[in-house]
Amino acid sequence: MEEKATADIPESYFEYRAEFTVPMFGVWTLPNPLVSSLFLALKGWGIGLGDITWNKEPSSYNDFQITINVLKLNAQIKFGLDSTTFIATNPDWSGAKELMELFKAAMDVIQKAATAGISSQDVALAMHVRTGEKSSKQTMSAFVNADLLGPAQMYGISVYKEDSWFVVDKSVRYPDCFFVRLQRRHGASASFDDIARRLYEDELKVLQMLGLGNLLEG
Repeated sequence: MEEKATADIPESYFEYRAEFTVPMFGVWTLPNPLVSSLFLALKGWGIGLGDITWNKEPSSYNDFQITINVLKLNAQIKFGLDSTTFIATNPDWSGAKELMELFKAAMDVIQKAATAGISSQDVALAMHVRTGEKSSKQTMSAFVNADLLGPAQMYGISVYKEDSWFVVDKSVRYPDCFFVRLQRRHGASASFDDIARRLYEDELKVLQMLGLGNLLEG
């Protein structure tokens, strides 16, 4: 069996977004009861008053947004009237459990405060992936008709399915790197555990397709 190349991920970005069935007008008062509840629920992750910011000059209801920075995990929690977004910069699967605990704790508070349920959940993972052996151009040449397309610095592909899609392209930030973005839409009833499992499977499938070693284990 051919040994797979090793690789590293110099930069990555995770985003989860939940859309609500109706806007949360009821919790946008001063003082904000949702912020108070989140502050108490997330104190165990080291957040302080200086980690909470908001859009001070919204031009419409769509611009209302409060952001909680969780420096310990390189993460952010953002919520507006109609959605909540969780972000993690350079996440690692070894720390996925604590990130999921953070996001679950925040979502429990938000859902208790909201008068509406979740209508949809979207998750995205973007990463720059560097391989130390075969060049990214050589790898991608196997997925396109290079003779038809002609010489190029790099070839890219995109695959769209009913509830998910992924793109493999040239990284503009790191030399001889892939840029990979995976995105999947989940229904309202999907749990964080289900979402994390599907994301793991999607990432593993794309990395294996690129002939890279199993970066998610070990």
